[in-house]
Amino acid sequence: LVPIPQYPLYSAAVALYGGKLVGYYLDEAAGWALSMDRMQAALDQARSEGVNVRAIVFINPGNPTGQCLDLDQLQGLIRFAHQNRLVLMADEVYQE
Repeated sequence: LVPIPQYPLYSAAVALYGGKLVGYYLDEAAGWALSMDRMQAALDQARSEGVNVRAIVFINPGNPTGQCLDLDQLQGLIRFAHQNRLVLMADEVYQE
């Protein structure tokens, strides 16, 4: 699972290695916040199509959106990954 919009490195890497990119859309109206409902819907749809989703990527701060996840969003993301047995990959390259 990769956030949409996202830095194109993720979609290119997934394609290069023959994977299937499963996007979850960030909520633009809420300042590009995570939506657990949208992530679950994307995961459920992919699994119903036979895609073996193995990981979820989050980018914090978001690139290109610039949003920063708050504590509640980070905790929700951790719970989501745990409940769905997904590796959680953090891209926090711009953090200090």
